[in-house]
Amino acid sequence: MKKRIAVFANGWGNEYLQEVTAGAHQAAGPAGADLFVFVNFSIFSNKEININDSEANIFRLPDLKDFDGVILMANSFNTQEEADYVYRKVKTAGIPAVSLEYNYEDITTINTDNYSGMYELARHVVREHNAKHVVFIGGPVEHWESNVRLQAVQDVLRENGLELKEEDILYGDWAKELCKDLVRQWLDSHDALPDAFLCANDVTAIGACELLGDLGYQIPEDVIVTGYDCIKQGQIYSPKIASVSHEWRDMGAKAVRMLLDQIEGRACETSVVMKTRFVPAESCGCRYTRTDAGKRIGYLSREIDSLACDQHFRHFYLATKKAENAEDLHDSLNHLFSGECWMEGNNFMLCLDPEFYVIEDNDANLRTKGYNEKMDVACSIRRGVPTPRRSVKYSDTLFLVSDDEPEPGIYIFTPVYNEEKSYGFAMLARDMNIVADNYLYIWTRHMNQCLEQIRRNITIADLTRKLTKLSVTDVLTGVYNRAGCEKIAYPILKEWHQSGGTGAVMIADIDRMKTINDQFGHASGDLALRTVAAVLKQELPQDWIVSRFGGDEFFAGGKLTDGTDLSSLQESVMRALALEIRRRNISFHLSISIGFAKLSPESAFDLESALCSADKTMYTVKKGHHEEIGA
Repeated sequence: MKKRIAVFANGWGNEYLQEVTAGAHQAAGPAGADLFVFVNFSIFSNKEININDSEANIFRLPDLKDFDGVILMANSFNTQEEADYVYRKVKTAGIPAVSLEYNYEDITTINTDNYSGMYELARHVVREHNAKHVVFIGGPVEHWESNVRLQAVQDVLRENGLELKEEDILYGDWAKELCKDLVRQWLDSHDALPDAFLCANDVTAIGACELLGDLGYQIPEDVIVTGYDCIKQGQIYSPKIASVSHEWRDMGAKAVRMLLDQIEGRACETSVVMKTRFVPAESCGCRYTRTDAGKRIGYLSREIDSLACDQHFRHFYLATKKAENAEDLHDSLNHLFSGECWMEGNNFMLCLDPEFYVIEDNDANLRTKGYNEKMDVACSIRRGVPTPRRSVKYSDTLFLVSDDEPEPGIYIFTPVYNEEKSYGFAMLARDMNIVADNYLYIWTRHMNQCLEQIRRNITIADLTRKLTKLSVTDVLTGVYNRAGCEKIAYPILKEWHQSGGTGAVMIADIDRMKTINDQFGHASGDLALRTVAAVLKQELPQDWIVSRFGGDEFFAGGKLTDGTDLSSLQESVMRALALEIRRRNISFHLSISIGFAKLSPESAFDLESALCSADKTMYTVKKGHHEEIGA
C-alpha cells in the first residue's frame, strides 16, 4: 500500500510551495508515497478574520491518523492560530513530522541559512562592484529572517572597513509599494544616490527599481539594486534581479527523506540547516547568459497561458450560470470538466456540504469550522471521465482517487466558501505548476464566485416558486384560487382525458353563506371557508386538485380510478364535514351542496359542459338543503 504524506502550506508563497512540493514529489515517488497538499490563502494583514478562518478550515479536513507523516511548510503560515492548530493536530495524531523553517518542540526541523547567501551577495557587491555606500531595505523590524540578512550585510561592510549607518536601514513589510515610499523618502533627505540598495526580498527590489526608473535613474549604471528569494518575477524583470536562491527543491526532497527515515524507524537528524546561494544578475552589474535568456522566453510563454486561463474561467461561468439545484450543478460541471480539465487535471473532485443547496437567513445552516459528516460529491472526474453524483463520508473523500491510482501522485486540496461560511473543498490531482502566477488562488476565487452565483440562482428559483404558488393560491384557505384552477387543474384534466382516463369535476357551495356573514360576522365566514377547504383536501382523492372558485364556491377535479363511486365520495365528504364542525366547536349551521359530473374518454373533452352539469346538480341539492333548514 502506498504511503500517505500530508503537506500543510499557505499558497501565497507560490514559488516556495511549487519548488518544495516538486522536490518532495521527486523523493516521494520512488518511495511509493502520495502527497496530499492542503493549501489555503489566509493573509497576515487581513482584517476580515472570518475569511482567514474559512481559508484555514481546509486544515481541519484531514484526520492525520490516516497518514504516515506530515510536512509543515510552517514558514508560509500567515496566522499564528493556524500554525498552532496544525502543530496540535500533529502532536495529537502522534505521527512523524518535519517542519520547514520554523522550530516546533519535538518536531524535526529544516531551516534555511539566511546568513550565507546574503553574506555572499553583499561581499560580491562590495568587492566586485566596489560599492562603498549601501542602503539596506528589510522586512518588518522584528522579523528574524530579515534581521539575519541585515546582520550579514553589516558583517561584510565591517570586514571591508565600511559602515551601515542607522539612517541607511529601512524597514518595510516585504511590500513593493511600501518600499517605493521608503526609497522616495530616503532620496528626499539625501543629496546623492548610494552605491547600492540591498533588499531583503525580490518584491521590494522590484519596487526600488520601478521607483528609480520613474525618476530617470539607470540600474545598475547609476545604482545597484539586489534582492533575495530568486523568485520568477525577479528573474524575468528587466534588469534581471541579482538575488539569493533558497534551493527550495532540495529542501522538499530532504524533508521527504527525513520523514521516511522516521516512518521506517531509521536514525534521523533532528535539525538541518540548508545553505542559500547567491545568484548574480544584471541589477548588480553582471551580464546575463544565453541560458538566462532562454529561461525568460520560457517564463514569458507561460504568461501567455493567462489568456487560456481567462477563457477557461469564462467557461466556468457559462457552465454554471443557470444551475439552480444539485443536479444542474453536477451535470454542468461534469460536462465542462470532462471536455476541458487541463487546469484541474484528469482527476478532479468538488465536494460540497449538502446544506449548500439550502438557503437560510445569514447562511445559518452552513458551518464555519469543520465539515459535514456526509459530503455531496458535486463533480468528480476520474481519468478524464465524469462519475455519478453521490454522497460520501467526508474523511473518505480524501482517498477516493489516490487509492485507485497505482502510481504515486500529488493531490491538492483547497477550500471553497463564502466569507466565513464553508461550502466544502476541491481536490485537484496534478503537479504544483498550478500555483505558479497564483493560478490556484485565482482558480479558487472563480470557483467561489460561481458557487455564490448558484446559491443566488437557488434563492431566485425558490422565490419564483413561492411567488408562483402565491399567484395561484387562495391566501385564506390555502387551496388553489381560480387562476390556479385554470392554469393547473384544467390542463391536467385535459391530459388525463387525452390519455384515455376517466375524470370528474365537482362543484361545492356553502349553504347560506350570506346568513353566516350577516349574523355571525365575517370571521365566522372565514372559518367556514377554511373548514370546508380542509375537508375537501382531506377526503377527496390525493391527486385531485381543489380550488376556491370564487366567493363561497369550490371546484375540485381529478382522475376517477376503477371502483370510485361519486355518491360514496359525496357522502364521505359530508360525514367528514360534520366531524370537523364538532372538532372545531363551530356554533353556527354549516353545510355544503355538492354536484359532480364525469368526463368520459369516449366523448370529446368539453369542460364547460361538465362544469355546467355539475353546477346544475349542485343547485338542485342546494335547493333541497335550503328547504330543510328553512332558508
